[in-house]
Amino acid sequence: MSTNQKFSRQVRNGKIVYVPATPRTPTPSARSQTSRPLHKLRSSLNLLLLAGIATTVVGLAWLSYQVITDPDVAFWLNQYLPTTKGKQTAAHQPRTLQQILKRLQDQKQSPGKPIVLAANGNTNLSRPVTKDILIPIYGKNCSQPPCQNIQSLQVYRSLKLPSLLRLFQGKRYYRLLDRMPVRGPTEEQLVSLARNPRLVTGSTRPLNLSRVEVYNPAPKPGTWLRLTGLRTEGSATATYGQVLYFHPDEARLVLMLNWASPSGEYPQWRQVTGDQQPELVVKQTVGLEPQYAVYWLHPAPTGDLQVEHISLAKPAFVDSGYTQSLLLARSGLWSPAQKLLLAVKKRQSRRWSPKAQAQLDYINLHAAVAQSQAQQISASRVQTIVARLVNGEWSAALKLFQAPQTDPVEVRAMLATDPGRLFARIEASLKVNPKNQDAITWGTLIRHVQDDPKTALVWAQQQTGKNKASLETIKTLVKRLDQPRYTRKKPPLSPSPPFPRKSPLPSLLQKSSPPPKLRLPSHQGLNFLRRGLRQRPLNLPPSPSRLRSLNLHSHQRLLLFRSKRRQGNNWKDRAGLNKVFWIFPLFWCLSCCSSPSLI
Repeated sequence: MSTNQKFSRQVRNGKIVYVPATPRTPTPSARSQTSRPLHKLRSSLNLLLLAGIATTVVGLAWLSYQVITDPDVAFWLNQYLPTTKGKQTAAHQPRTLQQILKRLQDQKQSPGKPIVLAANGNTNLSRPVTKDILIPIYGKNCSQPPCQNIQSLQVYRSLKLPSLLRLFQGKRYYRLLDRMPVRGPTEEQLVSLARNPRLVTGSTRPLNLSRVEVYNPAPKPGTWLRLTGLRTEGSATATYGQVLYFHPDEARLVLMLNWASPSGEYPQWRQVTGDQQPELVVKQTVGLEPQYAVYWLHPAPTGDLQVEHISLAKPAFVDSGYTQSLLLARSGLWSPAQKLLLAVKKRQSRRWSPKAQAQLDYINLHAAVAQSQAQQISASRVQTIVARLVNGEWSAALKLFQAPQTDPVEVRAMLATDPGRLFARIEASLKVNPKNQDAITWGTLIRHVQDDPKTALVWAQQQTGKNKASLETIKTLVKRLDQPRYTRKKPPLSPSPPFPRKSPLPSLLQKSSPPPKLRLPSHQGLNFLRRGLRQRPLNLPPSPSRLRSLNLHSHQRLLLFRSKRRQGNNWKDRAGLNKVFWIFPLFWCLSCCSSPSLI
C-alpha cells in the first residue's frame, strides 16, 4: 500500500470511516472562470493593436492630405526629411527672422527693427496660430536717425500649422505676405491739410517719412500704423505723415489718410462723438486759435473700413439756424456756434441725425479749448484781449481795452499785425447778428489801424445806421487807440560831491590836452621808466602800491581809475597804452619836483 495515498474522512451509519480519496475532475464552469481574465487581456491587446493601426493609417492619410493642400505643412515636414547638402532655399520659401534680415542685408538693403503686429487677436495665447511682423526698409545712403527715409514696408507671417503640428514646431519660419512702397505726401497735400508756412518750402518732391510706430490702444480688429516725418524751422517743429491699416484677414497694408500738425504733435485716438469706436484727432492749433481735424470710422459700401473727416461744409438737414451755426464755426467763433447749434438740436429733435451729432461734438471740442484759453489769466492784457476776441467775446474784450491798465499802443500794434482772422470773425458775427454794437466797434478799430480812418468811419456809419450814440462811442475808443505811449519821466540823478582840483592830474587825463613838456632828470628818469615797464605788464592797471609810491592822494587815485573806466577799461588798446606811457613818467616827474630829496 502506498504511503502517499490520501484518505478522506466520511461518516457512514453513525461511524467514522476513512476511505481512499479519489481525484476530482474540474467542471466546465470552473474551467471557464479561470480562462476568462486571460481572454479579456488578449482581446484588449488586439483592440489596442487594431486601434493603433487604424489611427496610424488615418493620421498618415490626414498628413498626406495636409501636405498636398497646405504648403506650410509641406515645408514643415521637409524640415524633418533628409535634404541634399548645399541646396539653396528659393526666394519664396519661408525663412527664420535671422535669415530674412541677413538676406535683406545681402541685397544691400537697410532693414529696420522688426515690429510685431497682432494677428487675428491671438497674441495672448501661449503659442498663437500665426505671428505677423513688419520690417521697414530704409534708404541706402542714410543710416542716421535725423535723415532716415523709409522706402518700403514688408509684412511677414509665420507658418500657419494645425493645432497638432504646432506642438512639434521648433523654430518659427516666416513667409513674405505683403510689400508696400512708401511715398510721402507732397507739400500741396500738406497745404490743404494745414495752412501753415512751416510746412512749405517750395519743393515738389514727396516728403521723407523717417519713423513707423504702432498705435496702442487703437480700434479693433487689425493694427493701425503711423508714419511720421519732421520739419524744423528754427525752434519750431512741425510733423506730418500717414496712417496705415493692416487687417489680418485681408493680409495687406492700406493707406487710410495723410495728416499734418503745425504744432508738432502726433494724431491720437480719442472719444469725441461718443460712438463705440474712438476717433482719430489731429491737433493743428496755431497760437490761440484752436483747430483740430477729427476722423471717424464707418464701414464703406464695399464692406471695408473707411475713415471720414468730420466736415462743417454742409449741414445735416436744412435749417437757417443750423446754417448760421456752421458759418460761425467755420470762421472760428466756436462758442457762439455751440450755443446756436444746441438751440437747433432742442428745436429740431426729431430731425437730429448721427451726422448732426458728429458736427455738434466737433464744435464742442473746439469750444471747450477756446473757452479755457479765454478764462486763463495772462500776464499780458493784450494777450487776454486776443483770447477774448478769438472766442467772440466782444463786450469783455472792450472792457479790458477801456481799463486804464491797458496800453493802447500795444493794442494798436496787435490790431495792425492781425492777418485778417479777427476781422473774418467780425464779419461772420455781423452776418448772424447785424446789430452787435461791440463787434462793429472792434471792426472799426481794425479798419482804422489797417486801412484808413475815414474809410473806417464810413464803414461804422453803414453798420450802425448812422446811430449818433454808437458813433460817438466808437470815436471815443478810436481816440483812445491813437493815444501815444505813456512813459514815466526818470527822476534827476543827485549830483556827486565835487573833488578838489588842486592837483593838475585831471587836466593831464583829458583827451584834448596834450602832454606837457617837462624836463626829466637824466640820471634816474629813463631807468625808472625801463624798470617800471619790466616789472609790470602794460595790459594791467597800476596797483595801489605803485600809486602810493608816486605820492598821489586818495582823490587823485580815484580820478585816475575813473578816467580809465571812461575809456572802456580796455588796457590792451594801443591808444590806452600810449596814455599809460605818458602818465607814469609825468607822475614821477611831479613827485620828483615836489620832493628835492629824491634828486
